[in-house]
Parts: sequence; C-alpha cells; structure tokens
Amino acid sequence: MPLGKVVKRIREDRSFTLKELSRLSGISVSHLSKLENDKTKLSVDALRKLADALGVPLSNIMMTQEVPRISPVRAGEGFVVNRDTASHPVLERYLTIRRSARMQPMIMTFPAGADSGPVYSHLGDEFFYVLEGEVRFYYGEETTFDMLRGDFLYYDCGVPHRWENIGKKEEAVLLMCNTPPVI
Repeated sequence: MPLGKVVKRIREDRSFTLKELSRLSGISVSHLSKLENDKTKLSVDALRKLADALGVPLSNIMMTQEVPRISPVRAGEGFVVNRDTASHPVLERYLTIRRSARMQPMIMTFPAGADSGPVYSHLGDEFFYVLEGEVRFYYGEETTFDMLRGDFLYYDCGVPHRWENIGKKEEAVLLMCNTPPVI
C-alpha cells in the first residue's frame, strides 16, 4: 500500500481531520494532503512527528506492507535510514520489517568521531553490542563505559543516554535492540 494511503487510513481510523493532524504534527494541511495523495514525500524527521501525532510507531507508517510472522532478513537487507547527527552521518539498518514486532533490532554504523547526538531517553529497554570499533557509552549524569568489540550492555532507556565512536580511524558497528520499537 502506498505511503499516502497508509497515512490517510491511520488518520481516518483516529477520526482526525487534516487540520487536526496538522496542528498535532506541525506539518501544513496542504503538505499532508499532498502526502495522502502520494504527490510529495516527507523527511524521516517529519515522518517521526507525524507518527507521534498519530500515536503509532514510525514503522507503522514507513513499512507499508504486512509481512509473514517470520521475516528473515538477508545480509545487506533491512530498512535503512541515513541519519545526520551533529558530528557525522550515521547509518541505521533496521533488521525487522514487521509492523507488529515487539522489539526492534538494528545495526548502527558510524565513522570515527561520530556520536549518537545529544543525550535522550525513551520508553523501554535496549541492548547494545559492539561488533567493531571502540565506543564510549554515557548513561545518566556520571556513568560512562568504554566498550570494545564483543562488549555488551543491557539498560533501561528511561535513563538519559548517548554514545560516541572514540576510535581514531575506524568506524564503529553496533548491534542494538529496542523494546518496544522506537520508530
């Protein structure tokens, strides 16, 4: 199903008018109308605002086709988001395409010196496994962990957290999993 039809279906299921959704999302009525008619696209950040306004995970909007209860993802596949942080671009590869998934595995790849952006917190739990590189993980106001390949963290996402690649030349690659999904 095209993205615009998915957005319109969710909006109508929630009995929102375009004007109400515009007020909640900060996206103009005309832009929302064009989106619903598949005449324009939105950035990932705008889609996040739209998903928040609709009260659904971003994956409900972006993943427009239902998939079977088991969903293998082959090497190099997955839903890819290129996100620019304040320091460098970060590649996020989500490893499930099921809208009904209760957890969200992903592989994050970021260059030397890159970080996840400012500290943030969100609902749920997360694990963080270093596949490659050297990563400094910040948790709460004073706790830091310097992590190397094979190191693992499991934590409550309600505590503000962030991370950065502290390697001099190499990219860092993390395997992460959120529950519940955050996008």
